[in-house]
Amino acid sequence: MEEKYVKAAQEILACMGGKDNIASAAHCATRLRLVLKDEALIDKDALENVELVKGNFNNGGQFQIILGTGIVNHVYAEFIKMANITEMTKEELKKQAAKKMNPVQKLLKTLADVFVPILPALVASGLLMGINNILTAQGMFVEGKSLVEAFPKIKDFAEMVNLFSNAGFTFLPVLIGFSAAKIFGGTPILGAVIGAIMIHPDLMNGYGYGQALLDGTVPYWNIFGLSVAKVGYQGTVLPVIASAFCLAFVEKKLRKIVPAMLDNIVTPLLSVLIAGAMTFLFIGPVMRGVGDAMTNAVMWLFFDLGSFGGLIYGVTYPLLVITGMHHSLVTAETQILANIGTLGGSPTFAVVAAANCAQGAAALAVMFRMKNDPKMKSLASASGISSMLGITEPAIFGVNLKLRYPFYGALIGGGIGAAYATLVKVLSVSQGPCGVIGVICIRPDCMLQFMVSMAVAIVCAFAATMVLGGVFGKKEKEASSAGNKKAESVQTSARTEKPAADIHTEIESKGEKVIYTPIQGTVILRENIPDETFASGILGEGIGIEPETGEVVAPFDGEIASIAETRHAIGMIGPDGMELLIHVGVDTVKMNGEGFALLVSQGDKVRAGQKLMTFDISKIKAAGYSTTTAILLANSSDYSSCNVVKTGKSKQMEKIITVGHRQ
Repeated sequence: MEEKYVKAAQEILACMGGKDNIASAAHCATRLRLVLKDEALIDKDALENVELVKGNFNNGGQFQIILGTGIVNHVYAEFIKMANITEMTKEELKKQAAKKMNPVQKLLKTLADVFVPILPALVASGLLMGINNILTAQGMFVEGKSLVEAFPKIKDFAEMVNLFSNAGFTFLPVLIGFSAAKIFGGTPILGAVIGAIMIHPDLMNGYGYGQALLDGTVPYWNIFGLSVAKVGYQGTVLPVIASAFCLAFVEKKLRKIVPAMLDNIVTPLLSVLIAGAMTFLFIGPVMRGVGDAMTNAVMWLFFDLGSFGGLIYGVTYPLLVITGMHHSLVTAETQILANIGTLGGSPTFAVVAAANCAQGAAALAVMFRMKNDPKMKSLASASGISSMLGITEPAIFGVNLKLRYPFYGALIGGGIGAAYATLVKVLSVSQGPCGVIGVICIRPDCMLQFMVSMAVAIVCAFAATMVLGGVFGKKEKEASSAGNKKAESVQTSARTEKPAADIHTEIESKGEKVIYTPIQGTVILRENIPDETFASGILGEGIGIEPETGEVVAPFDGEIASIAETRHAIGMIGPDGMELLIHVGVDTVKMNGEGFALLVSQGDKVRAGQKLMTFDISKIKAAGYSTTTAILLANSSDYSSCNVVKTGKSKQMEKIITVGHRQ
């Protein structure tokens, strides 16, 4: 057993350019995370043929290699010995990775970090706005009338929904101020105060600023001889972020020089006073102009260039995803949605959804073409469906870029679909999943054309990929041959592994193994887990659970094979060698174990229903992470079947998955 970990570590090290190219390394429950000195030395083709490697991708300056639970810790232990480096925590690794980023990458990462925590509020507001539009849209359900006009009794309900939908965007600067101050190292509540100051009702409403300039009616303060516009920043994004940065900068400087006994009084006072003054004197006017320029550039692309602009955006977006620069688009999108009353909606959502669906269609075309490569066929099918639901990384990095021609086919299909969506002016009212199910985010009068746009992107990408596949068939066969050899190697290795001894299991009459619900909650399909790696099936088949209680029990009789150092994930070996991963939450590795308590140790034999772990749901949510728990059979490809038999509400120890015979 140890030999294969040593071999994998050796091969991975060679693929990374040798030990001299390793800056630092760490691991989580499923992935080896590396910071490299020169990423140009990575041999990805060779890495894909390493037996234990299930996938790889680059994110935030870290090159991540997916190995799976119960494997990654063993490979990591051998890897750091060979590379002659010391063990690092994931937080230390993140700091190392940040040093490798250029200023543009750091800026884009910062923007993403600011917006991710507030996206649920924007999505909720946008969807409520969509409900209001459905209630008030003329002729959608009743000829010549809206639902409110046809059924006057729901008028007050519609007004209430409209109020709820506007709140998130009306007070958007408060949300951004809180989030940005936290990211920049300041006190979040002071960031919220700055945001509130910027939309105070005593200020002239920012939405009327443009007309007031034309009319010459802008109010001003006279501050020591300086004329300062007394105008709010409703519907803006960049001014609030910049002001929060100023606040955090001032606050951190003051913390160092203000005596401890005065710190709690003087520091907040001066921080808000200085940052507030700078906002209205310099930061606000300058950043308002920058934000307006970004928004105008996007609107020019769509409304002046028309379908050609949509084509450009649709082709460019997947290229930005590869580099991570697509996060920069969040800023303009948020500002457009904040001004939805005047703009009518955002044209970018449908274009991005078309590009994503095209990537999925290209991956599905690969599934049909690569019939002789079971591993690639399985990955292509799972990642293709995932991409159409809005999670594109598995399809882009795991299939399309690897074979190249599917990526070109996806660009063609995505560009055509995006051009059509722009031509017919498909507008969204919120952010959400940029895929087929994103129709819920579209303006009611645009929903039909949105679905047509997705169909155009899917059909064109599928057809283009099939045609290009015929042209590049030789390379495809070579890749398929390499995949077959690797699959044969994996199957040979699997046959030589011995199942864990003395493990009891329930065997049904037809010989299936049973996996029971380890957590009480709502069972969801694996592809709906809000993490691209889990959802794509790279780490195995299974389900997700939205937990109602913070208690994990053993889903079968087995042995604890591995425990994440941050206590958020457990690996188990069960009957007939089943390797199960229980991963509580998404990105909860970043909590460094806070809120998690283990009740077992690695190597323990456990019985079905035995308590393994407790976790604090409220702490996970407060930290800004999803509580969705992944229950994945890591070696599902070794079995004849892995079937989900129950979704929806489930108590502990209800049957959720049946596993067939080992192949």
